[in-house]
Amino acid sequence: MTGGAPPRTPSATAGEHRDDGTRAAHDTTAPGAPADHDASAAGGGRAAAGRRREMAVAVAACLLGAAVVLLTVGATWVRVRVAATVADEPVAAAAPLAASLSGSELAPALAGLGLVGLAGVVAIAATRRAGRVVVGVLVLLAGVAAAVVAGRIAADPLSAARATARVRDLAPGATADLRDLRRTAAPWLAAAGGVLLAGGGLLVALRGRTWSALSARYRSPAARPVDAWEAIDRGDDPT
Repeated sequence: MTGGAPPRTPSATAGEHRDDGTRAAHDTTAPGAPADHDASAAGGGRAAAGRRREMAVAVAACLLGAAVVLLTVGATWVRVRVAATVADEPVAAAAPLAASLSGSELAPALAGLGLVGLAGVVAIAATRRAGRVVVGVLVLLAGVAAAVVAGRIAADPLSAARATARVRDLAPGATADLRDLRRTAAPWLAAAGGVLLAGGGLLVALRGRTWSALSARYRSPAARPVDAWEAIDRGDDPT
C-alpha cells in the first residue's frame, strides 16, 4: 500500500463546489451593500444641504428687503416748492416754500410693511411645515404691497405730495401749487426692497414646508428636551 491521500468522494467534491459558490456569491454581493448605503446617504446629504441653502437664501432675501424698506422710509423722497393759490391767484404761503418730504410722510404704511418682513425672518426659523408656508404668504403680500406703494410714488409723486400734512400746512385754506418737484432714488430703492422681500416670501411659501425646523440648541429651555441634570436643576425627578 502506498501512503497517498485518500480519494475524494463525489459528494465531498460537490459540497466544496457549493461552498465555493456560496463564498463567491457573498464576495460579489457583500461589497455592493455598503456602496449602495453610502450612495443613498450621500444623496440625502446633498438634498439636506440644498434645503439649507434654500432656507438661507430666503432668510437673507427677507432680511435684506425689509432692511432696505425700513432704511429708505426715513430718507427724503421728494423736494418741492409750495405756493398757495386761491381762485387761481397766488397768495402768501404760511411757511417756507421749500419742502423735503420723506417716505414716512408720503407712504406711512411702508414702515409697518418693513416690520412685517423683519418679523417674518424670525418666524421662518421658528415655525415649520404649514406654519412656515403661512409666514411665507404673509411676507410675500407685505413685499408686494411695499413694492406697489413705493413704485407708484416713484412714478408719480405729485398726488401723494399734495396729500401730506407738510404741504397742507404750507397752504392753509388754499390750494397747494407744487413747483420744481424733484425725486430722489429712495422710492425706487424702497420698491426694489419690496420686490426682494416678496421674492423671499415666495420661496418660503413654495419650499418652506420641506425645510428643517430650528435646531434644539436654539430653542428655549422649556421647549427643548432635557437631560437628567437639567431635570434635577428644575426640581424634577428624572427616574
